[in-house]
Amino acid sequence: MKTGNFLGIFLLAVLLLPFANANAATSATLDVSVLRYEPTPTEPGQYFDVWFKVDNTGGTVATNAVLTLVPNFPFSTDDNPITEIGILNPLDSTTIKYRIRVADNAIEGMSDIDVTYSANPKTSIIVSKSFEIEVRTSDAQIGINSIKTTPNEFLPGEVGAVTLVIKNLADSTLKDITVKLDLTSTLTPFAPIETSTLKNIKTMNGGQSNTIIYNVIATPEAVSGVYKVPVTITFKDLVGTEYTSTEIISLIVGGTPQILTNIEPETTFLSGSTGDVRANIINKGLVDIKYVTVKVNPNGNFELLSNDEVYIGNIDSDDFDSATFKLHVMSEFSGELIVPTTVSYMSANNKAFEKTHDLKMRVYSVDEAKNLGLIASGSSSTTTIIVVLVVGFLIYRWNKKRKNKNN
Repeated sequence: MKTGNFLGIFLLAVLLLPFANANAATSATLDVSVLRYEPTPTEPGQYFDVWFKVDNTGGTVATNAVLTLVPNFPFSTDDNPITEIGILNPLDSTTIKYRIRVADNAIEGMSDIDVTYSANPKTSIIVSKSFEIEVRTSDAQIGINSIKTTPNEFLPGEVGAVTLVIKNLADSTLKDITVKLDLTSTLTPFAPIETSTLKNIKTMNGGQSNTIIYNVIATPEAVSGVYKVPVTITFKDLVGTEYTSTEIISLIVGGTPQILTNIEPETTFLSGSTGDVRANIINKGLVDIKYVTVKVNPNGNFELLSNDEVYIGNIDSDDFDSATFKLHVMSEFSGELIVPTTVSYMSANNKAFEKTHDLKMRVYSVDEAKNLGLIASGSSSTTTIIVVLVVGFLIYRWNKKRKNKNN
């Protein structure tokens, strides 16, 4: 009995098989593929468009075809994810476009975008399918956001620091970052001190900034000026593509000049006298100065009988130069004479300076000068005259006696 039942079922299945195959051959069967997506590759934080092609590869009409976008990280859409295609004839196709956003923190590489589709969700199976979309930052870039040197200008032999703030200008994470301060040129009078010129950073997220500090020293023989120094940055994106960029920063050798001034009379000045004075400008600093001009500003105690301004020119470090002026001191003045003097000059880096000094010199009255032995006193002059007359008289008498003897 059991054997008979089994044989009956088997024969029934064999008889129905042609009908099942015929039904399968004539049913609606959908297939979905990606025609293209733009831009390629996609970028974190940006939108892209994707076109899906839906084909009816079956033998009957799809009466209620549906395509549904399943937006999983890192993809999302502002569009309606469900597209009701409706009727799709056999061997016919249609194209559906979605606008999709890539998350800001998307990982670079290949990510899946998922869809489901069915010829009729109520009567047909629902099929799931995934497609790979490439995510990559096209503008992978790390730039120097700010530069600071301490001090602003290096004196020869001075130790300082160069501080760089670098920023990941891309939206995605970058890795294996190396920042090199290139001091290898013989024309660059700087050297690293206590630190390497290479700095490494493991990763930087999109928009992240990092601070890097280099300790440097200006060589003792450094000449004032502005020196261009390359900074080379190498890095990789998460896919492993390597990038290199080079930027130029400036390091300055210079500083504030240091000068001393004094005044030196070329003769002893008495009340009411006239004479020359030298204004000495001493460059005691480590940097040269140029375009030096000295100007004397007269006051009520003296008159200026020469030009009030004298151009000197350049004065090297550890050197000096002078400007000469002719003064007439008022007859009623004696004591410490103040000569207001203005010195204008530029540093080697063309930074302008102007300093006013009250230079001091001594003016003596006649009595003070006599008491100090700077000039001969009146009694001494009389004695000298008498001595000269006596000597002259004795010489005269001696010559006269000599003539009488000869006669």
